[in-house]
Amino acid sequence: MNVTLINLGSVAVPFSSSQDKGFVASLEPSEPFIFNSEIITVANVGDNPSATEEFTTGLKHFLEKLTELITFWKDSAKATPLETSGIVVNIENHGPNGLRVLLGSNINEVTIPALGNYAASAAEYVEIRELGV
Repeated sequence: MNVTLINLGSVAVPFSSSQDKGFVASLEPSEPFIFNSEIITVANVGDNPSATEEFTTGLKHFLEKLTELITFWKDSAKATPLETSGIVVNIENHGPNGLRVLLGSNINEVTIPALGNYAASAAEYVEIRELGV
């Protein structure tokens, strides 16, 4: 997966994956975040409940950091009543494969073609899956 993500909201949101050794990062508002990995093919922006279950089997520090970021995001979102407290993120696909983007459920999804761009929004999380791998 080779993407640039831009958090279009006003508070930082977590970006994470349990694949490989796992990672968690904070997407700061309006700051491009470049992610390029040949190993990671599924990642989440926000709080995906099924991904959170996978994290419980991972490293304690990883889960603590993810929980800290999610709590910070939810608390910050509650303190910002003028904005919807959901996820709003711009996704630029720099890779050769398309991306399947789930907008908080398996019902609402979008496909971003190679070198495509999409402004995603969802209530709790956005899941990004690289296609064709």
